[in-house]
Amino acid sequence: MKNFILLFLMCFVFTKSNAQDKIKDLTTERQTLYQKYKESENLSTGLFGNRSKDDMQKTIDALNEIIDKDNEILNEYQSQQSNATAAFTEKYNELIQQNNDLTQKNHDLVELTERHKGFSKENHQMLEEIEKYQGVYIALLGLSLVLAIVFIIKYFSLKNKLKEVQRQ
Repeated sequence: MKNFILLFLMCFVFTKSNAQDKIKDLTTERQTLYQKYKESENLSTGLFGNRSKDDMQKTIDALNEIIDKDNEILNEYQSQQSNATAAFTEKYNELIQQNNDLTQKNHDLVELTERHKGFSKENHQMLEEIEKYQGVYIALLGLSLVLAIVFIIKYFSLKNKLKEVQRQ
């Protein structure tokens, strides 16, 4: 994520630098056109040192070129502004999407935590039941073992008595 932001900022800086260079070039061209206008303003090739129709046309043409250059500069500024707005909107939308993703992950995590608490509670209840009946199971097992031993002893004693009775 950090690398993406760094790359985005570097591209933005270079793009902005190139755009600023273009505006600087356009401004330099406008200054040249303004100098051309000033020179045409000082022309007086007409009769008696007055300005001729051609002198006036050169001045008008120079002013038209300046207006065209100004429009070009304004268009470039508007283009830069719309590009910056688009970049900002794109970045804003990405951040909104990241926020939505993180919110969903947080919701999923809360849901898993609640589910885990439920499973943990069930396991705890099962262990309590097992522990509660563990004593009873051990007692039954012990009783069964004692009964088995008593029956085995009784079996062997009866078997011995039977052998004694058969011998007699």
